[in-house]
This record gives sequence, structure tokens and C-alpha cells, in this order.
Amino acid sequence: MGSSDAAFLTPTLFGFLLVLFRCAALCSVAPLFGMRAVPRRVRMGVSVAITFAVYSGANFPIFAPQGQSLAGALIVAAITETAIGLVAGICSKFAVEAAQAAGQLISVSMGLSYGSVIDPIHGAESTAISELLGMFSLAAIVAAGTHREAVVWLCRSVITVPPGSTVEISSLAAAVVTQSMVAVALAVRMAFPVMVAVTFGHIGLGVLSRSAPQLSISSLGFALTIIAGGGALYMVAPSMVEIAARSAATAFTGGQ
Repeated sequence: MGSSDAAFLTPTLFGFLLVLFRCAALCSVAPLFGMRAVPRRVRMGVSVAITFAVYSGANFPIFAPQGQSLAGALIVAAITETAIGLVAGICSKFAVEAAQAAGQLISVSMGLSYGSVIDPIHGAESTAISELLGMFSLAAIVAAGTHREAVVWLCRSVITVPPGSTVEISSLAAAVVTQSMVAVALAVRMAFPVMVAVTFGHIGLGVLSRSAPQLSISSLGFALTIIAGGGALYMVAPSMVEIAARSAATAFTGGQ
């Protein structure tokens, strides 16, 4: 291989590697791609395949820094690319986390928080309702094609922000903070109807207990909580997972 071939291949190879950093960071945390149940080798293989498609679609951008050390520029660019991918993946993952947080709130309000199961996504303890909403949210995300939106976002981001471009880390951090606040509000919004139904169930039970204490209906409190909360959850669950899917897609589409 001559020097001219090396001069052509090196910037192209570096460009591909930087796009791979961005794609691998995204696939490590994004919904569906970053699930704990997905083996790391499979995740890495998917990252390489997506990177090749994205790199080709972006017309093979190169990385050739001018007037600075190649090693230093490559390290800075690798950190920047990783940060870009992580921010996009984390902002999208917040939607699933919001659904699971709403499930935790619902479990506490219904008195089901004492029963815990193993979360296959995070490998930690969780409640049944939280897992149910989390899995339904993932199913809605797949049905809405958010995983395809992630690939489209990668192509668009590589074109608009080529490998080696200067990116303000403060703007990326601000995006994560903003999306996390939106996720907190989203979790409360999704859990609110069920919590209101359970609260009104308790109020109704309290009124009946004071009106007819001889009936001893206070022992029906747990059953009434399950009925009220379960009925409300049955009615609002489809809307909850749809909202979570739209919120996850917003991280890649920018609200379009």
C-alpha cells in the first residue's frame, strides 16, 4: 500500500470509527437497543451494522484535523461523539423510565408496593405494575417505529454534525436536564388518574364507614383500592403507553 492510499484510508477509517462511537453510545442506553437482556456482543454487532449503513448514507464523512495533533484531536472527537450518542439515547430512555416510575407510584397508592419482582431491563427489584407499564411502553415504542427513528436520527446527525465537529457540552447537559424534568412531569401525569381513583375510593369508603359503622365495611378497604385503581389503570393504560412512545420518539424527531 502506497502513501497515497494510506492518506486516503486513514481519514475515512477515523471517520467511520467516530460514527461507530456515536452509534455504540446510542445503542448502549436507548430503548430496545440498550436492554439488559440483549447480550453485549449482539449489541455491538448491531452497532457496527447500523454504523456502516449510517456512514454510507452520510456519504462517507472523513476526519482530518488541521493544525493540531492527530491523537489529541481524535481523543476529543471520540469523547464528543460518545456524548452525543449517550445524550440522545438517555433522553429517549427517560420515557420508559417515566412509565416505570408511574407504575411505582400507582403500586404505592394501591398498596401493592410490598410485592417485588426482578426487573429484566435493569436487573433490580421492581413492582408488577411498574414492569407491566415498562413492557407495554417498550411494545408501543416498537409499534411506533422509534427504533427506526433512532437510525434516521443517526443519519441526520452525522450529516448536520459530521465527525470531529465542535459541540458544546453544556448544551448537551442542558438537554439531558430538560428531558429529565419532562420525564418527572410525565410520570406524575401518567399516574395521576389512577391515584385520583384510589383516593376517591378511600373517601367513599370513609363516608360509608362514618354513615353506617355497624356494617364494618372498613375491612373492604384493600379490595376497594384494588378495584378502583385496577379499573382506572385498565382505562388509562393504553393512553399512558402511547404518551411514553411519543415522548421517546421526540428525543429523535425533535417534536416533529
